[in-house]
Amino acid sequence: MAKIECCWYIGGSLLPWEASVAGTLARALIRSGAILHAYSGAGTDLLNIPGLLSWHSMHTMERAAAAGTKGRLWHLWGTPPPWWGLVRLRARTVHTRFSLKTEWKGHPTVLSATECSGGETYIPPAFEIKVNWGGETQGQASPGDESLLCLFAGETSGESDYSSLLTNMGADFRLLGRGGEEAMQYLSSGRTMLLVENPVPSLALLSANGALMGVPTAAPRSPVMDELLGKDGYVHLDPDAGIEEKRRTVTLLAGEGGRAASAAARRHVSEQFTPEKGAKKLENLYLSLSGGDR
Repeated sequence: MAKIECCWYIGGSLLPWEASVAGTLARALIRSGAILHAYSGAGTDLLNIPGLLSWHSMHTMERAAAAGTKGRLWHLWGTPPPWWGLVRLRARTVHTRFSLKTEWKGHPTVLSATECSGGETYIPPAFEIKVNWGGETQGQASPGDESLLCLFAGETSGESDYSSLLTNMGADFRLLGRGGEEAMQYLSSGRTMLLVENPVPSLALLSANGALMGVPTAAPRSPVMDELLGKDGYVHLDPDAGIEEKRRTVTLLAGEGGRAASAAARRHVSEQFTPEKGAKKLENLYLSLSGGDR
């Protein structure tokens, strides 16, 4: 079999749980024998890829040489940098995007089969348990704090209803900010649950990461949540329901129903989305694009 060699550029637009998936796939590729030259447009800690270089740490000549001469196959993750057009002039390119607002700038790949509408290659995402997602966040529950925390992820129209219900239950709540790193610290802190009113692939990846840390998710039934968590892997909610139905959902999520759903999701994620499965799909894609033998 031909030796696989690929250059990766992981853009700074990736949220922590998206970067975690990319890093897990990269490590699995390297273990399989692929030669990976990886560059990050943001931080490097969450990616944890052997040999990863910060693009911003490189001097001008290094960056020019990498973009202008290095590698015949490149994989872009996220938003393309201004110099990406130079790479596309001379190399074959693959692109994995996390937002529909990002225009394709390479062979299109997606991490959810629900996003395949024609021409995209589906790459199964990969997950690994990561206990420490950084330092303690202000307001984060300490290891001995048994108070319950609910994270609202994505757009929500029922913030006031849920916040009132959670306060009456003696629980705290947080709106998930755009940065995202705070969310991962909260998920790994202990008594946390996740509420997603508008499921999208990125938030399904977040929920799958949470499931591996024992965090239950409540969300409307949707194909992307079924795919990533399994049909029994999350508590089903109705965003348009009245206050009593929302109370029932939150109570279920915080109790035995949430624990059962989280356990089912953890089994589903662990069995269906192994690093080796995603890496194998990437290997086949890279070989087909480079003309190598499978």
